[in-house]
Amino acid sequence: MDHKTSGDWPLPSGVWYVDDAGAWTMQRSADGQNVSPLVSQADIGKLMLARRLPAAAGAPVRQFPPEFAFDPASGTALQVPPEAAATPSGVAPWVPPFGAYPVSDVPPAGPAGLRQASVPLKLADQRARDEHALADDSLPMPPPGEYEFFSARFGTSAPALLALDPRKAVLHAWLPASKRWLALDPDHGGLLAESDLAHGAWRAELVPEFNSVLALPTSHGLACIRPDVPSLSYVVEHVGGAPCVAAPVWFQNRLWAPLRDDDGRIRFVNLDAAQKPGSDVLLDGLFDLGAVSAPVAYNRMAVWPCANGQLRLQLQPDGNVAASFTPWPEGLVPHFEFGSPYVSRDGGLWQLCFERSRGTYVYVKLGVQSERADALAPRLCSGSFNYRFAAKLKTAPWEEPEHGDDGGKNQAVMPLLESGAGNSVFGVKFATSAGLSSVLRSNERLAAQLVQDDELRETVFHTFAVSEPWRVRLLVHEGMLWAYHPLLSRIDGWALQA
Repeated sequence: MDHKTSGDWPLPSGVWYVDDAGAWTMQRSADGQNVSPLVSQADIGKLMLARRLPAAAGAPVRQFPPEFAFDPASGTALQVPPEAAATPSGVAPWVPPFGAYPVSDVPPAGPAGLRQASVPLKLADQRARDEHALADDSLPMPPPGEYEFFSARFGTSAPALLALDPRKAVLHAWLPASKRWLALDPDHGGLLAESDLAHGAWRAELVPEFNSVLALPTSHGLACIRPDVPSLSYVVEHVGGAPCVAAPVWFQNRLWAPLRDDDGRIRFVNLDAAQKPGSDVLLDGLFDLGAVSAPVAYNRMAVWPCANGQLRLQLQPDGNVAASFTPWPEGLVPHFEFGSPYVSRDGGLWQLCFERSRGTYVYVKLGVQSERADALAPRLCSGSFNYRFAAKLKTAPWEEPEHGDDGGKNQAVMPLLESGAGNSVFGVKFATSAGLSSVLRSNERLAAQLVQDDELRETVFHTFAVSEPWRVRLLVHEGMLWAYHPLLSRIDGWALQA
């Protein structure tokens, strides 16, 4: 076989075939799986950032593997596709639900697990935005369910968009040329297990590679799933052999997840970035955790706030990690519905609670039960920022502003994402005439607005009406900010500043 004219070409992106007429098609993915017949060559072109031969307008586009700079047959220089220009090298993956940093040996600058995106977010043409204007683009909804979205390389040269329904354990890939969602099936071995974690308790981790790996909490343990979009398949391994009681978090250069064994005891499994397991860490005793919230990790501590106490991992002076569970003091009830814990300027993490004996809200410093601060009212919090009704504040949520304006009491903003760009917060604004706590417990349909609140202005850029509008998930893919809610009819998107 003369590889210069025809036949298979094994390349880093996969195995490509060139026929006698010089037409190139991708045959197998980098993982060695056959490209699905449901994935068109136009989809492959976009997903693989295939190079192109210059052609007249309207002429058929001839695609080449992304590794090529020239046509091997003619020596003609190949064009870089427009998708490559819109996908700068090194673009960060999107890890749900809040755009966390992907797994890395370099620790992030701040806490993990808060509503803080790892990428700068700022709407393009912000001054021209209008609450009643159409979105810049839209995607159809995946099949019925409640989804979390990943944007990363999954056997693709360009970031691919995946939709995961954790409760049904189904995974769909977006085909950008065909403009449809298609399900991924297991290549071999078992199916991905379901997760019964609540919406507010669920989160994932992602190991960025050419075939990126997702770390997900499931009923059979910590799932490490390797999606392969060109073949519409995945491979999954469940670590631990017991149900996850909470979501995983990257802590001290390892992935940690708490599991509950058949005897009722809590056991922490852990993996390194290559998904190699370490020794399990056992929690002494039997504990009723109650409802569990999403984990947060910072410095030497990872903590899973629970209805009945704090489930913690602590780095010890000898370098080992120890597990503990500390019940809340009598009469103290945590409230997770108001958002993330607050991170103070000294790096402390503070959880909103209600103290029944005094009938007041308090903020309790996680890991140190003796430290607490009284609050006049609960704040909606994303981490560094909190909202007093509809007013964004950087001060501690237990501190009242000297000249507080209560004129906005009939509205509130639930912060959905923080971005370091311009102290920007994306949130959903809604009416609170019935009181904030009552509204957050209500299933009534509410009018709501998506807002970007930065150091210069608040920009309302979308209006919608659903029950529980604060369950909107924002995500970033291909330079766009997208908004998903399971009760909406489509996924709307807005261009971000490059």
